Amino acid sequence: MNDQMNPLVQFSPVAGHIVVESVPGEANKTLEQENDVHAGNGADRAMFCYAPKSGCPDPKQTQVLMVLRNDSSEGSAAECMRRLGLDTLAEKEHFLLLFPNPTEQGWNYNNNATRENDMDYLVRCFGVLRGSKLGVNGFNGMVFYIADSPEASAMLTTLAALRPLNVPAMMVSSLPEGYRLPEGALGIETAAWSSDPLVTEYLLKANGESCTDAEHAGIVVHYGKNPACRLITTQRPTDAEAVHLAWDRLFSQTRRWQNDVYGHYQHRTAFTERGFIAHVNDTSLGVNGNYPHTWYEYIPPQLRENREKVPLVFYFHGVNCVPLYGAEQSNWQDIADRENLIVVFPAPARSKCWNIFDLPALPSDMDFVLALIEHMKQVHPIDENRIYATGFSMGGAMTHALASTYPEIFGAAGACNAFATFFMDADPAKMLQGFIRDISPEELGHVCVSADRAKKKKEKNDLLMPMIQNAGAVDDLMLHWPVPADPTTMAAKSLAWWKEFDHIPRKPFFDAESGTGLAADATIRCGDGRYTVQKWYNKEVSADVPLLQLTVAANMPHAIDPIQIEWVWEFVRHFARGKDGKLIITE
Repeated sequence: MNDQMNPLVQFSPVAGHIVVESVPGEANKTLEQENDVHAGNGADRAMFCYAPKSGCPDPKQTQVLMVLRNDSSEGSAAECMRRLGLDTLAEKEHFLLLFPNPTEQGWNYNNNATRENDMDYLVRCFGVLRGSKLGVNGFNGMVFYIADSPEASAMLTTLAALRPLNVPAMMVSSLPEGYRLPEGALGIETAAWSSDPLVTEYLLKANGESCTDAEHAGIVVHYGKNPACRLITTQRPTDAEAVHLAWDRLFSQTRRWQNDVYGHYQHRTAFTERGFIAHVNDTSLGVNGNYPHTWYEYIPPQLRENREKVPLVFYFHGVNCVPLYGAEQSNWQDIADRENLIVVFPAPARSKCWNIFDLPALPSDMDFVLALIEHMKQVHPIDENRIYATGFSMGGAMTHALASTYPEIFGAAGACNAFATFFMDADPAKMLQGFIRDISPEELGHVCVSADRAKKKKEKNDLLMPMIQNAGAVDDLMLHWPVPADPTTMAAKSLAWWKEFDHIPRKPFFDAESGTGLAADATIRCGDGRYTVQKWYNKEVSADVPLLQLTVAANMPHAIDPIQIEWVWEFVRHFARGKDGKLIITE
């Protein structure tokens, strides 16, 4: 998606040229959280790549287009790029182009076990971008495919049928005569452009057709059970005009998050069109020595002339991410439209890494947030009693740190895929040394300043802080559920911290039958059993509204499920702060 709010920050040293890139047979085992790939090993191969001279956005916002053809020469890649107008389109839309090379036997679309597994190879093609000579990278949920031959169409159809998680969207045409869907086709929804009857029939069933757009430019758009997953059917040939249409109507509007067995489609956000307000390297807050801070504000249309005070929500993105990625990840802007609230998406001061420890050697992200609250109160009608902190991964750790340190300011908080122990127990220099490389560990320090403040706030024993914790059951970066009956694990220590903070009875603590390993006042399973929701109450405050809640999503790695963000709002909306900082339960 070419949106001017996504700044162009990636510039390839070989931009504007087709270059060959090796694709080792041994899969890259180095994981990049939220953007990793998983593929089997195979033969050493190669592909051709192209990065636009105009540049690309942040890797988490950059799209990748793979074009499958029957030839493996550089000349065929160049001819294909010119014929389909991909060089011009890449310069305009700022995406990367990859041209995977078939073997001498052609594409293994029949998934013949005696031949090279091309499904693994295609996944490895994306996996080698990080650290490649191209010097730029993209996001695994926006790897789109174009088939430039019947055999390539068959290869992509097989990939979508057997490994749909690896196919955010594809453009296929006529299949080879005699092609059949592979045995074991999963029937999982996949966004696609199809001019082949077999592919169309398969995806209409897999996607669950519910409505269509009227035919336009020779294409019909089908919206399935998930409207963000589109199927476009047409009789048009695959030429430059069709590719441009596919980009506008399909690829630019598609993102498939890898947050379940087969992922989840969410619509892309047109930030400029939606009316996001960008503050990039803004020194007007007068904080951290007039340090240039970046943040994005979203005010729903119906609130832009409104003077009635409304809630304010902060969403802190994960490490190595950017605020607009966080907006698309969380969908807080959609909740804001529906619930009449304002959302702020800040960026850390340094290295896409939150200063959760409030180390004096770095600009204070906490002071930044406090100054940002004052700014928002001055320029928008903010209900200062209803300010909430939310975030993911390291942004979730930032949420824990802020909520613990400033419970008198935030009405409630929601942390996703991070625990309080991330700022309470970690060695700051050790945790940050991989991100902050121009400051020595000795200068960074080993004492967590924010933890000391948080402990003093908890010891005062007069401020409660409602917290909802979201987690994935197979999050390799954090921990797997159920947790063992061990009080030293991060989940147990984080739960104990918030139980003590909110004056919730510590015991019973563990329950091997609960699904999470933790004992709770209430345990609920919902979403066909995918989600385990646990609640804890301070019954002196309320017997009906929990002060502590946990949701664990089965099959979810280090990611977010959109419904968990909805649950964050449903939780925090019950709480406000009085002028004395005391907690108020609003309903």
